[in-house]
Amino acid sequence: MENTDLNVMYQEHAKQVYGFLYKMCQDSDLSEDLMQDTFLKAMEHIDSYDGKCKLTTWLCQIAKNTYYDHLRRNKKYADTEIVLDGIAGEELTPEQEVLSKETAKEIRMYIHQLPEPYKEVFLLRFYAELSFREIGQMFGKSEVWGRVTYLRGKDMLMQRMENQ
Repeated sequence: MENTDLNVMYQEHAKQVYGFLYKMCQDSDLSEDLMQDTFLKAMEHIDSYDGKCKLTTWLCQIAKNTYYDHLRRNKKYADTEIVLDGIAGEELTPEQEVLSKETAKEIRMYIHQLPEPYKEVFLLRFYAELSFREIGQMFGKSEVWGRVTYLRGKDMLMQRMENQ
């Protein structure tokens, strides 16, 4: 691939890859660094892109792996903070904020206890807001597989929360 093609790839997909990474880590500086690493890896391995999925999907798969590598290197995987969105537009009382933070902490704990691939599919759908088709493509599976795996993971999560 020529340099101009690589520049076009970056210009067309950088915003989506950054957004995907930001949804995962909730850190703008880290997202920027990981995005740069993602595109470096993509450029090094562009020959492995076979066109069976959208280029954005392929790049997000690289971004996800780059993020997981970062977490493993920093030994923070189990403690990764996944920020749950608060109630948009509503002002919370201090008591509600404490309860909301505690609930979010519990939910994160239950999510990280899910077995693979349910945990990863749940994170990709809920936090990265990928479509079931994109999730299926990332795993080399179908859209239906992505949907079923997400729903099963969600059911496991709900059961664990109800049992506590």
